[in-house]
Amino acid sequence: MAEEQELPAYPIRAYQLIPDPNQPTVVALAIETDQGHSLFLATREILEDLGKDLLERAAKMPVKARPK
Repeated sequence: MAEEQELPAYPIRAYQLIPDPNQPTVVALAIETDQGHSLFLATREILEDLGKDLLERAAKMPVKARPK
């Protein structure tokens, strides 16, 4: 098993899901940070798990007050 290592973390500025009509079983997830863009390929199963995990984590975070 690989040792755990610290990786740099950057705030996500934007994201985009990009379908590929030639590969209907995957979608590209583009994430933009101040450091540039990263592109990941994800299957339906990964997207479903990621969506569920993100919603569960968001529910545990404090609600940010919106400016008036």
